[in-house]
Amino acid sequence: MKRTSILKRFTQVTLALASLAFTQCDKPAADTPAGSTTTTPASKPAAPGNSVALVGEGASASFRTVTSHLDLGARSFEYSEAGGVKMLVGLLDEIFKALPERDRKDFPPGFTFEKLFQLLGLDSIAATGASSRARGDGSFHSRSFAHTPQGRKGLLTLSGGPAAKLMLLDLAPKDTDLALEFPINLKDIARDTLPGILAMIPPKERATIEQEMAKPLAPLTLSGKQMLEKLDARIGIYLRLDPSQKFQPSPNAPEFPGADGVIVIERLGWLVEALKPQFMPMLSQPEAPVTFTDEGGVLTVRMKAPAGPAPMDFQPVVRFDSKADRIIIASRVALFDSIVAGKEKITQGADFTQAWRDLPTEGNASMYVSARLLQTVGNLVAKATEKEGGSGADKAIIAKLLGFVKPHLSRGHALVVANQADGIFAAANSSIPVGSSTIAAVSTAAVLAGIAVPNYSMARVKAVAASDMNNLKQVNIGLRLYAVDNDGKFPAALSELSNAKYVDDAGILVFTDRSTQQPIPWLYRSSLTDNSPGNEVLIASPKADSDGKRMVGFVDGSVKAISEAEFQTLWNKK
Repeated sequence: MKRTSILKRFTQVTLALASLAFTQCDKPAADTPAGSTTTTPASKPAAPGNSVALVGEGASASFRTVTSHLDLGARSFEYSEAGGVKMLVGLLDEIFKALPERDRKDFPPGFTFEKLFQLLGLDSIAATGASSRARGDGSFHSRSFAHTPQGRKGLLTLSGGPAAKLMLLDLAPKDTDLALEFPINLKDIARDTLPGILAMIPPKERATIEQEMAKPLAPLTLSGKQMLEKLDARIGIYLRLDPSQKFQPSPNAPEFPGADGVIVIERLGWLVEALKPQFMPMLSQPEAPVTFTDEGGVLTVRMKAPAGPAPMDFQPVVRFDSKADRIIIASRVALFDSIVAGKEKITQGADFTQAWRDLPTEGNASMYVSARLLQTVGNLVAKATEKEGGSGADKAIIAKLLGFVKPHLSRGHALVVANQADGIFAAANSSIPVGSSTIAAVSTAAVLAGIAVPNYSMARVKAVAASDMNNLKQVNIGLRLYAVDNDGKFPAALSELSNAKYVDDAGILVFTDRSTQQPIPWLYRSSLTDNSPGNEVLIASPKADSDGKRMVGFVDGSVKAISEAEFQTLWNKK
């Protein structure tokens, strides 16, 4: 059996087993082992009234922990344990061992799916749960919890240490439209996970990687490995729209509102101190475009003048407070002064207050999107669709999609993810219920759309190109037949082919622009004869396609697609 066939079969079996495993996680059989799930109906009769008795025999150790973070009695409630996924990993390893050696040679020595599972940290998740309840304002409050009784491992440590007060509550300016806060913790991965990853790489390649990681990075004295071992930062990005300013990226694009932005970075002071010796002398030069002060452990760098005309008249200010270990970068002076003064905060906005209700103030990552930003994006998409030259059907589809999402754009959305001692907690307020099955459905739809839409578009583009090429072939054949009957001369106009019945469909005698659906004449050289060189271009499409290719028909009767540069050379030669 060919290697590709084996791998294809291996993939099919893997997907089938994955489907089986995850199904078993959610819908356990009657003989499910103890502790694997608690969704099985209780074996004892329900208690009197409306209460439901929890199972006694085989009760889950994780159930009470997970459900303590959720809303019982919500519109949706889900709980499952990781037994099915672990079973899948074992089955994958059994299948992998059964593969011929030639099909396993490209994998690292000693590779197993169990090791991969452990490196990713997925083996630390014992159970997950999710709930979603409706709020009085029409939105949904959703929660999820991943129980990690032995602590987080592997890539799960990217989210940093224990939850702390979120920066946006103190630093994001009033009327912020987009707030993103997230950690980048590579320190724990470098210590705990990187050695395992390197161990799976062949010795020769591993030595090369380790040598590269040991080299100092310019302009720092630190190596890449040292950077990884130190990096444990927290980043906040806060964007505020300015509808009073407008800019248009291109003549055919809709107008965009102006914007101001702030970037806040904590726990990166070690990098600033390493860069100071390199950049402070440059900043001190009289011709430098900035001024700076360095007093009391606070370094402030200001641009002397705006970077450009409005609405791009940004005048960034950078502040590093060594005591707080915090960097603030603001796009304009007024915004910077407001943040440092701490007088106008995001918590003073009504839209934010509504979106943030019932969410924790401590976390490791967060996101807030205002109704104004959502509506602005929706309007821009609608305007861009109007300006695009797509078909009526395409515009109708986009209009339906916009109509579907419009009700969800009337209020802000917010999300917080927080590390806890026994797991990872997430809470969100949005226009749709976000339970684990909802996430799975949305994710599946997104994946399918990501696969289907590009492939559908590509298939449609290829079909259109094939149709146009076929039309060109028929026209070129008609030209050759006409020349045979007219002493080697081609017709003065392509319309003569239809009059003399050299083509069956007069519609192919013009090229249809697919973006506008308008007919455009083919490029045609009536002055040529069948005695002209065979490689002379007789007929060609009036414009290049999306790949930069032109369809051309030659005097010798052949047709093909060539690059625009090649076409220009052939068409313009004397």
